[in-house]
Amino acid sequence: MTLTQYLATNQLTLNDLAKQCGTSASTILRVKDGTVAPSKRVARALWDATGGQVSPNDLYGLHHAAGHCVCGHNAPEAPTTQQ
Repeated sequence: MTLTQYLATNQLTLNDLAKQCGTSASTILRVKDGTVAPSKRVARALWDATGGQVSPNDLYGLHHAAGHCVCGHNAPEAPTTQQ
């Protein structure tokens, strides 16, 4: 889920989320807009504040493709063919 989706779904403002993350609303805005990549601390704070609904993969645009996570973490097994 993107930050934009999370904020809308949960009817939160940038300030609300920023307070939960211990950062500024301008930092959240820049991360949301993709202007800056979040620091490790901010990425972790967003993960915690959103209950994992916004993951680091979401923040960096890394998504599952063809059944495999591009980061390799918890990637589902590829289907095998019986011969």
